[in-house]
Amino acid sequence: MRLADLTVGDLQRWFGLFLAAAVLLWLAWLVLAPFLSSLVWAAILVYATWPLRARLTRLPPALMATLMTVLLGLIFVLPVLFLATTLGSELRHTLSALAALLRDWPWQQKLAQWPWLAQPVDAWLGRLRSGLASGPELGAWAQRLGVLAGGVGRAAAVALLTLVSAFFFYRHGELLAAHLRLLTVSIIGQRADAYLAAVGATIRAVIYGILATALAQGILAGIGYAVAGLPAPILLAVITLLFSFIPFGTPIVWGSAGIWLLLQGQTAAGVGLLLWGALVVSWIDNLIRPLVIASTIHIPFLLVLFGVLGGILAFGFLGMFVGPIILAVFLAVWAEWLTHARARQGS
Repeated sequence: MRLADLTVGDLQRWFGLFLAAAVLLWLAWLVLAPFLSSLVWAAILVYATWPLRARLTRLPPALMATLMTVLLGLIFVLPVLFLATTLGSELRHTLSALAALLRDWPWQQKLAQWPWLAQPVDAWLGRLRSGLASGPELGAWAQRLGVLAGGVGRAAAVALLTLVSAFFFYRHGELLAAHLRLLTVSIIGQRADAYLAAVGATIRAVIYGILATALAQGILAGIGYAVAGLPAPILLAVITLLFSFIPFGTPIVWGSAGIWLLLQGQTAAGVGLLLWGALVVSWIDNLIRPLVIASTIHIPFLLVLFGVLGGILAFGFLGMFVGPIILAVFLAVWAEWLTHARARQGS
């Protein structure tokens, strides 16, 4: 039907349908917005582990979804429990070492040359030493524990909702994929199959590349911290793993640790850790990420850099994954469009 053939009644009817659809989408967004992070996390994790789920198709769907959800929970819960017990003891050792360092503060004589600066610094260090030795005020600790409990509670709620969502994604994943394909085909035509294939392969490659690189850098950095004799190697390894999601983030951790060793007079350990970080920990990023991601589609480093930083600014921690995925998907769709455009020109 041509636009000229539409009557005023047809236009009013189409406008009413469009307005009703817009209002319905807006109301659905209001309802689902608080749970969007859980849904996105569940979709990312389920899609990344879908090949394992495909091996269990002989099981009843409900049992298969339950097993995959339990496995997904164990993958995250067990490491968190291990790290919680290990990091607790390492934090105590770290605080003890920090208290000893502050007790033998080497810059007091230099600070004495500037009384206007030495007095507030000494007062602050005195409060910090006192807090590390005997603990802060009970009221202050209660307030901090309350904030911490609220954050832990929110994180636990997000994790629980993520696992619940993952169960239904595992259970009805094929049906959801079929609906997505039907919607995409109805909008952009049969080319949607090629787009969805490129998008799916790119998403999995980006996820695997980011996770594999972060895990490798965390393990290698932990080995370096342990060999250098640092008091909390696992704690520092976890921090390095988290910083590895940020481009040029790992040198902040291993570089600070190496400089701290040099300031303590441990020249060999400090230089060795700095060399290990520069030649092994940071360099491994250039080996693993291209091997994992470039096997599917070539993603320029600048695109990954902007994807991570822009994703963090836009979506928080989730943006570390979502940002590169969005730009990688854009690149995949762009490449697919160019391929079809060249084919049309050649025909």
